[in-house]
Amino acid sequence: MSGTRAGLHATIVATLALALPPAVSDASVGPTGGSLASPPAAAGAGAAGGDRTERRLCPRWGQGAECGNLPRAWDPTGEVPGKLGVGFIFWPATDTSQPPLGTIVAHEGGPGYAASRSSPSYIELMGPLLGRRNLLVVDQRGTGRSEPIDCPELQDLVGEYADAAAICGERLGDHAHLYGTDLAADDMAAVIESLGVAPVDLYGDSYGTFFAQVFTGRHPDLVRTVTLDAAYPTYGEDAWYDTQAPALNRALDAVCERSAWCPDGGSSARLEQVVELLRAEGPIDGVAPAADGLVHRVRLDAPTLAFVAYAGTYVPTTYRELDAGLRAALDGDWLPLLRLLAEANYPGGAIPSPRAYSEGLDAAVSCRDYPQVFDLMAPPDVREEQLEAAITAKEASDPLVYAPFTVREQVDSEWLTIDWCTGWPVPPPAYAPAPPEPPSGSYPVVPVLVLSGELDTITTAAEGELVAAQFPTATFIEVANALHVTALGDLNGCASGIVRAFVANAAVGDTSCAASQPPVHAAPPFWATVAEADPAMPKGSLAADADSLRAASVATATVADALARWWQSYETGGRGLRGGEWTGGGYHVVRLRLTDYELANDLEVTGSVDWRRAGGRVSADVTVAGAAAGTLHIHWNAATPDSVATIRGDLDGSRVRATMLAP
Repeated sequence: MSGTRAGLHATIVATLALALPPAVSDASVGPTGGSLASPPAAAGAGAAGGDRTERRLCPRWGQGAECGNLPRAWDPTGEVPGKLGVGFIFWPATDTSQPPLGTIVAHEGGPGYAASRSSPSYIELMGPLLGRRNLLVVDQRGTGRSEPIDCPELQDLVGEYADAAAICGERLGDHAHLYGTDLAADDMAAVIESLGVAPVDLYGDSYGTFFAQVFTGRHPDLVRTVTLDAAYPTYGEDAWYDTQAPALNRALDAVCERSAWCPDGGSSARLEQVVELLRAEGPIDGVAPAADGLVHRVRLDAPTLAFVAYAGTYVPTTYRELDAGLRAALDGDWLPLLRLLAEANYPGGAIPSPRAYSEGLDAAVSCRDYPQVFDLMAPPDVREEQLEAAITAKEASDPLVYAPFTVREQVDSEWLTIDWCTGWPVPPPAYAPAPPEPPSGSYPVVPVLVLSGELDTITTAAEGELVAAQFPTATFIEVANALHVTALGDLNGCASGIVRAFVANAAVGDTSCAASQPPVHAAPPFWATVAEADPAMPKGSLAADADSLRAASVATATVADALARWWQSYETGGRGLRGGEWTGGGYHVVRLRLTDYELANDLEVTGSVDWRRAGGRVSADVTVAGAAAGTLHIHWNAATPDSVATIRGDLDGSRVRATMLAP
């Protein structure tokens, strides 16, 4: 799983981490730093001044898994003494009857996620190749098994990120500047050399693509192929990330254009209307159910609406509901948008331990490697002045760069993170920040595959094209209707199949499926009452009355709304938009129980819902009460564009046999 470019608050990242199949628990991570608890099963010559790699069998990570640790100097210049232990996990090829064909090395995003924690997802992605290939994950210094940074003020953020990051940097002291991607890439190279498994097939997602580029530039001889999934350039763009707003507007309009529930006029145009309304009438205060199962008071203004819209890049619920929420707001009903904001602010899930995800490492990498609008070699008070001057200059030179949001609204949204490093400690001259370009001046001639999701607004397709252009031999593929990171958790088998074929053959094969991935279903209108709903279409000669058909439509939309709540939070329960609750969960198969769940004010839906995600089949058996009473069986295919939902049952004594556009 990948986090944001410069990370989000730990609570949000915790939610995103749940988007992948369950990883091994924190309790199974084992010691971090230094030697592992048990004697090594094998040892190889290290690359750190005679230190040796320690390895032992660790079956809790899977059959044949070996956990290892390599001592590495904290500071190659020697100014800061001491060593850290770089932890890794190695899975030998399962086919022992013949020599392995190679080794796949997967690296995580964030920065801050422990690659070891995501290993179940990498095993799932690369599984068909692991009979003849080894798999290696190395926890980047500051994460997981490699002495994770623990900065409580960032991990459980309260207040301004910049203030918490400044405290974290002070806490790290002389080590604050020793978490750069270049040093971490050299750590990984040392592990690969100590194991004797080069050249490797390198896979990175999100920030992992940034890492993979740095690694490839610094250690070209260790690389056989490079796969960059949701690519973020290591150089070639500035800290304003000007591709984000165009990507957002295109994504919103694309989702809308591809769903029959979305009316003409363009979703980006409606977003602009709502932004103008918020500016004219002021913020909207209200209470709404959040992903943590509670109801919270929230305030919606232009910056927070920007945050909500951009955060849709991670899970499809926001894309599904944003246009319907905008239309509801323009009609005076702000609750659907307030709910999306509450879910973004209170995403649920426990705050992860630093071993699973370190927000401190995110800050340490961001404040070393990522472009800034101020001089990190300047004192913090000077940086603040430079930041304000840069914002003012951007407002004058490019005021529409984030349209429909202003430059100041984008900055205040917390999506654009240009102020996060204002208080980070000033590094010594040897570690003056600079884009981590290849030391030779160019990347090597190796097979490179770059994947970008069409709907990705954090590592945009334009950025993916920029990265591909920087390699001598790279293939860029935009995956239609895909969000941030395309191959992990790929239920459709397209991007994941492209990746596996590329790794197997060191060449790009058939990529035609990337242009025809199923679109996101836009949501039906947020009907506040049954009387407002579009009636379902009757089937047969014994048609139910119009009121019953409207109730059938609302009940069907209610089932879909509950499934979207699970997808938004990956929690095991929560609240309906206007009342009631849902419980349940799963992953490949999701099963929910609804109790008096209200999408509309006057219809309560109770019953069971089953969603087989790989095939898309949704089925529900529910009872309804309120504006209509009775029982319904509902089913549709969520993976089929513009599919039709079938509704059968009895309402208010009338037999219901009807269809409607799937919600």
